[in-house]
Amino acid sequence: MDKRKKILVTVNAAVILVIMGGIALFMAFGKRPTVSTEERRNLAECPKFTIESYFKGDFTSDFAKFYNDTVPMRSTFKSFISVFRANLGVKYDGGVYIHGGVPDIESRPEKPANSSSSSKKPVVVVIPDQVDNTPSTSADNQSTEETSSTDKQPVELDPIEGEMSGTVFVLGDGRGLVMFYGSYSSGENYAKTLNEYKARLGDNVNVYSMTIPTSTSFYLPEKYSNMTSSESEHIDHINGLLDGVIPVDAYSAIAKHIDEEIYLRTDNHWQSLGAYYAAEEFAKTAQVDFPALNTDNFEFVSRDGYVGTLYGYSDYDQRIKDNPETFTYYKPKTEYTCAYYDHSLNYQYTGAMMLDIDSIAVNSWYLVNMCGDNYTVNINTACKNGRRLLMVKDSYGDALPAFLTSSFEEIWVVDMRYFEKSVLELAKDEGITDVLFAMNIESAAGSSQKNLVNIM
Repeated sequence: MDKRKKILVTVNAAVILVIMGGIALFMAFGKRPTVSTEERRNLAECPKFTIESYFKGDFTSDFAKFYNDTVPMRSTFKSFISVFRANLGVKYDGGVYIHGGVPDIESRPEKPANSSSSSKKPVVVVIPDQVDNTPSTSADNQSTEETSSTDKQPVELDPIEGEMSGTVFVLGDGRGLVMFYGSYSSGENYAKTLNEYKARLGDNVNVYSMTIPTSTSFYLPEKYSNMTSSESEHIDHINGLLDGVIPVDAYSAIAKHIDEEIYLRTDNHWQSLGAYYAAEEFAKTAQVDFPALNTDNFEFVSRDGYVGTLYGYSDYDQRIKDNPETFTYYKPKTEYTCAYYDHSLNYQYTGAMMLDIDSIAVNSWYLVNMCGDNYTVNINTACKNGRRLLMVKDSYGDALPAFLTSSFEEIWVVDMRYFEKSVLELAKDEGITDVLFAMNIESAAGSSQKNLVNIM
């Protein structure tokens, strides 16, 4: 018996050593990915070793991030884990399973009282003298069944069982929703920064703020509303602090159409249709012409089988993968030229505003809009009204310019996260008459809004 036990112990030890050795070799020499196609991001890079960074602890910290973020066969393992996790979790009322803890929204500070908006200076849209000062009526006249549903009431959604994976709430039909945890103080800084832009741009430049809600505002079942902060309250709070900056009410414009395909179900962005309704509201506010959404003005392009960023953000939740959607966008038929620059304003090339969707990976179709965020873009149109727009945006803003080629003579598009020059200098050099800050509430009430100060 003693001899048999010794043999078993030896065999067990050998098996364990072989397995551990195999894992070590796999982790050390396996091919490490550099890009996550599901999450549409570059993975962490291996840091460069220096004596200084080592003793500061920066090297070991950055290497740990690189090591954990670039595990060989990362996508395969995450997909397997997502299936395994479907059988785990803490069950809550309504069949919802929470992974990674329950966010404590109730303990967050109360919303500060806005300063009285009635004390603000009246906001007016400055229209250049050479332009017809009669407000555009084209947007108001769109009563066709195809583009308008102002008489509709928001759909009353029934609670649907779902699962929370990471920060993505996955409904039973495969729609993913990203929880919003913005702070009022960040929103206040955002409003303060926009007010500073307006003060420095002067009275002859119109400055607008379009703070865009995400799909969570409209599709998260009411019974789970305590799991996220209120996007509408944060948007109202920001708008109440604007001084001389004109708010664009994208929230109300979108809310009239929530029974339509205005947000992507598998991606953290909106569909182009949602961007259309927001752009329409901006055109009304800015008093410029705006085209009806029909085949006379746009080419409609649709592709089936889209699974976007939320598949990766949800730790590869199988429900999202198993419920692909139709991706639709609209190519303007107006005449225009589109020049691409790097973020230091060095000219790169001239090309189409909308990319060929069939040349883009399926899980990156949202990048059909102006090549995504890789460039600063200048669009010159056939519209001759003396209005020149500078749009400062995040990725949500990518889908807006396609609908504004009949509204402005020239459009500059700058991404606040990557631009390396001064927005104020660009506005002055290009004779800008209108500046639009267009970004989702996560950007406005989150940490990325700090970038606006850097590019001022």
